[in-house]
Amino acid sequence: MNGQTVSLTRGWFTANELAGMPGLPGTPQNVREFAKRHGWEGQRRLGTKAVEYAFAVLPADTQNALLIRSASEAEPEVITAADEPQESERPEQRALTDAQRRVMGARVAFVREIQRMTQHVTQARAIETIVTLATTDALSPYLAGRVVLANDRKTGTRTLSERTLKRWIADYKKHGERGLAPKRQKADMSVPAWAGDFLKRYQRPQKPTVEAAYQQLVEQTEWQPSIHQVRRWLAKLSPEARERGRMGAHELKTLQPFKRRKADGMWPNDCWVADGHTFDAEVINPLTGQAFRPEITMIIDWGTRRITGFALNLAESTLATLDALRDAVSRTGMFNIFYVDNGSGFDNATVYEVVDRLGGTITHSLPYNSQARGVIERAHQSILVNLAKTMPSYIGADMDKEAGTRAHRLSRRDIAQGLKPAQVPTFQEFYDRLCQAIDAYNHRSHRGLPKIRDLDTGNLRHRSPMEAWKLAEAEGFEALTAPADVVASLMRPQETRKTHRGEVKINSGVYFLDALRDFHGEEIRVAWDYRDVGAVGIYTLDGEWIGEAILDGNATPAMPQSMMERAGEKREKGQIARMVKKAKTLTGGEFELKRVESPQPSVRNDRQLEEARAHAKQLANEAPKFEIPKDKVARYREWKRLDARVQAGESLSVDAQRWHENYCNHSDFKAIAKVMDTEMVADGLQPARNRRAV
Repeated sequence: MNGQTVSLTRGWFTANELAGMPGLPGTPQNVREFAKRHGWEGQRRLGTKAVEYAFAVLPADTQNALLIRSASEAEPEVITAADEPQESERPEQRALTDAQRRVMGARVAFVREIQRMTQHVTQARAIETIVTLATTDALSPYLAGRVVLANDRKTGTRTLSERTLKRWIADYKKHGERGLAPKRQKADMSVPAWAGDFLKRYQRPQKPTVEAAYQQLVEQTEWQPSIHQVRRWLAKLSPEARERGRMGAHELKTLQPFKRRKADGMWPNDCWVADGHTFDAEVINPLTGQAFRPEITMIIDWGTRRITGFALNLAESTLATLDALRDAVSRTGMFNIFYVDNGSGFDNATVYEVVDRLGGTITHSLPYNSQARGVIERAHQSILVNLAKTMPSYIGADMDKEAGTRAHRLSRRDIAQGLKPAQVPTFQEFYDRLCQAIDAYNHRSHRGLPKIRDLDTGNLRHRSPMEAWKLAEAEGFEALTAPADVVASLMRPQETRKTHRGEVKINSGVYFLDALRDFHGEEIRVAWDYRDVGAVGIYTLDGEWIGEAILDGNATPAMPQSMMERAGEKREKGQIARMVKKAKTLTGGEFELKRVESPQPSVRNDRQLEEARAHAKQLANEAPKFEIPKDKVARYREWKRLDARVQAGESLSVDAQRWHENYCNHSDFKAIAKVMDTEMVADGLQPARNRRAV
């Protein structure tokens, strides 16, 4: 041949392509003469003057050579849209594994090669050619690399046979490519006879182990499967089917698929989500002084993830819900939808009435479906649980048992003794820290919000709830303000108290309202707000509004300030007059006291004063330190020596002068003086000592 590439696809060959092949002359001219002698059918190739001859008229040796050349030079075929499996076949192919798809693709390559060859020769001859080439390792690299894969056997012999190729062609004609995929043995999903009795003992809320349930099955029934059979069968079950009965309906939802809700198209105040959470740390109850776990009801705006309001109470109740609504409405305005669960604090006529008055709509999630309100559940973890873990009084499930017991014991001891426990924060401390945590959350990046480019760092980060709120305002959002009278009428925590002369006491404060004079000695309801202790609302027991009492509203100074100033001046003048009178009595002379205003210290005077103090301190350090003798007689003689210096007009140190003045009154001094006969004579001379036995 002349080295030209011969393709069997068209089925027509020119003299140049056939020259040199088995059974034909070696030159194109001789091939054309050979064709004329044997009367080959020929036609002019489109676009050229060359004459081409059909595959069927070629000698048998030439045909075999062309078949072998085609099989040995086969290349991967690009599958066109017409060759792709139909829509009805695609779902079946998706059920195949990767290994099945690889084997199927290798078999398809041989089927397609045989189909190309059968356009010019019989199928039997094409199969015989493929088998011969496979046996002699003369297949093209593309087909040779797929022989082992197409056989899909674990034995060492992996060659092609006529029977195998015919079976693949039949499967392809009947089922398409899917028919060439090898069969895989599927897991036996049949339910054994003992499965029901085992699950009765295994699927219980106590969550027994497999060994414990198996032991009960063997002891209480006639079934005797092995523990390994039980474990293999359990492994075939889905987690949801296996844990049903061991988990409740609420907990089982953690294993089930869910819908992820997006709030991209929501504006602020479109939907509020509320829920209560029992705080995982103890605080001091402002009413009883005892430690308790407050119930925190929080409201979050779904669109911006901003905490719009919250309330504190002893438990999740209608009062807590209304208090949280009042706080949220007064902060951020009116809402459209109020999305809550079916708890008694939300599902009641009072809450419905208030929501209707505010112009909103309340909707409830399905029972045991807290995942639907995951936006508020996540906020509980980020704010309340993290805040509780910063307190020594944390009593969550992951708290160390020993540390929790010690904190509980010490706090109860201090409370019993009337002391403020160091482990339990006061209600005010807890409230301040809660406000700080909520404010930090509202200004912190939130993963549920879109990303923006940080102006300081240049990095991408998520928006914070407040940034999302401000962005909505910049785009035209304007919150609807609730009427003041509606907000004021919403309920606050109320306590029943007895009035006394216009006063009412609550939370260690005294509140006054003049209208209470008509209710002296009667019980009323006091609505208080831990956010503002300056005033409380006063209602009758029937709920009628009386007024607002002010903290220390009737408190006035004990005396007017001007009267106290005049009394002080009068007292000062009286004391000065008595001092002048006393001086006249002692001396017999006239005296006059004058107030001398001290000059304002200047920088120079301050510097001089400091220098003088430093010099005096230096002199004090240089002066000999006065020491009191240890012996009684030595102390007496030292006093006499100091006394002589005083009589001579000399100055003593401060310590020496103080001791000289005090020691003469000591009992030791008087006893030694008698013994030593130290009394002075009238002319001031010391008499001769008379020694006596003591």
